[in-house]
Amino acid sequence: MTTGKWLWISVLRYVPTALIAWAAAAMVTPALGDDTSAEEFALQMRLGLIGVPLLTIATTYVLVLLAGRRFEPRTDDDLLRIRGGWMIVLPLVPLLPAALLAPLQYLIIVSAQLAYVIRVLPCGDARDMADVLRSLADPAVPAERRVLIAGAVAELRTRPVVEPLVAAAGDEEPEVAEAALASLSAIWVHDGIVGEDLLLKLTPEHRSHVRALGIKVRSPW
Repeated sequence: MTTGKWLWISVLRYVPTALIAWAAAAMVTPALGDDTSAEEFALQMRLGLIGVPLLTIATTYVLVLLAGRRFEPRTDDDLLRIRGGWMIVLPLVPLLPAALLAPLQYLIIVSAQLAYVIRVLPCGDARDMADVLRSLADPAVPAERRVLIAGAVAELRTRPVVEPLVAAAGDEEPEVAEAALASLSAIWVHDGIVGEDLLLKLTPEHRSHVRALGIKVRSPW
């Protein structure tokens, strides 16, 4: 799934989520038995027609930031599945003064934002990428395929991607090991730093190659 397609699907799924939340927030006041006139209720719904597009636009900017993180492999205790998913609530920060006037309605909108990122936001790429990274160490996968994978994941530059590449750098297939080392070198040159714990997992020859690149080595201790 391309980044553009992922963002498009994310926005399409977000719009009905926001509409449902805003409608619920608008109806909660009359449901509580407060003295709310039909005109006031209609005003709340009209504000929703303005607020939902604005909230969608602001949330889309956050989704752009999250787009580069969607490949983070999921772990059993990582419910958000996307690193930094909490940022989805950032568009609500400017609306904090509204929470003083309508705290329950505001809570509904915040809950909808969190429910969106946990249950609605498309996370198939995270699961797919986890499978792809596991295939790097699978000897049943053809070496040509693993070479392509090792080169393709270099652009992600996250720790869960680097660790499988470090393991693949010691693969029995020379072309796979070389492709993994090339990707690691590109990542560490871009970052300008490499963890010594990762460096020590490489062969002496590969460690010499990385040190020759002039990359700063950071001690984990």
